[in-house]
Amino acid sequence: MESMVNLFEGKYKNKTILLTGHTGFKGSWLGYWLNKLGANVIGFSDKIMGAPNHFEILGKEIYSSSVIGNINNQETLQHVFETNKIDLVFHLAAQSLVRQSYSDPIETFETNILGTAKVIEIARKNIFVKGIVVVTSDKCYENLENDVAFNEEDKLGGYDPYSASKGAVEIVINSFRRSFFTDNKNSTNFILASARAGNV
Repeated sequence: MESMVNLFEGKYKNKTILLTGHTGFKGSWLGYWLNKLGANVIGFSDKIMGAPNHFEILGKEIYSSSVIGNINNQETLQHVFETNKIDLVFHLAAQSLVRQSYSDPIETFETNILGTAKVIEIARKNIFVKGIVVVTSDKCYENLENDVAFNEEDKLGGYDPYSASKGAVEIVINSFRRSFFTDNKNSTNFILASARAGNV
């Protein structure tokens, strides 16, 4: 862990970071890692799934605050941003199950697309926030089933509701980036990025 701390040269030390989806598998690992790098981590998730689960095994003391709430509740989300003076956001909160997206596609679209748009919009209007990383999925690509690895230039797509929602999230991110964070806009100090994660 010491080599990892040195690798980032204290970039996260004493930074207040909002981590949405902090109770999930990837989110809980990221929370643990950020804590070890000296960050003040604020977690935001809608539920803790299963027992035992990785979030509880790692320990809730990793977080300065752990908020259980719906990502589409703009008032709650706004309150978290305002009361904690967030420096950076890692947005992982999502409806992440393909099977569930078939049984409740509306929840999937609302959580993944609108939820992400709300997080970005609140973050960009908050004077303390310097950047946001939205973690989407490798399912955002149109899958031609040709056993060739995806690259970032591949066409976005997705046939099931979950995959379609992740493709749409990438379009939302690009829209915000081009509309508000380009060189000819005033918000060039704000960094917006996406990371397309695969299954762990």
